[in-house]
Amino acid sequence: MNALLSSCLDGEMDPVKGLAKLSVAELTFLADALFRLLDVGKPEFGVKSWYDAVLDELAVRGELAARGERSAHGEQPAVDVSLD
Repeated sequence: MNALLSSCLDGEMDPVKGLAKLSVAELTFLADALFRLLDVGKPEFGVKSWYDAVLDELAVRGELAARGERSAHGEQPAVDVSLD
């Protein structure tokens, strides 16, 4: 398992402050990895919550990009990642 994914599931990363520090590429990777875990018969406890939190963070970044603002991470996504 990837270290980023492990830090989420093992409780090492704060779901709010930790996700805010990740780049869009890292968030996208994490969303994909969490989705794959959700796609199994009985996903681990907490996977759905982490997946929702990552999607929320990506939505916030998308909204910031739409307004021409930068995230706390200092980046602006190259593509619109909003979920609307």
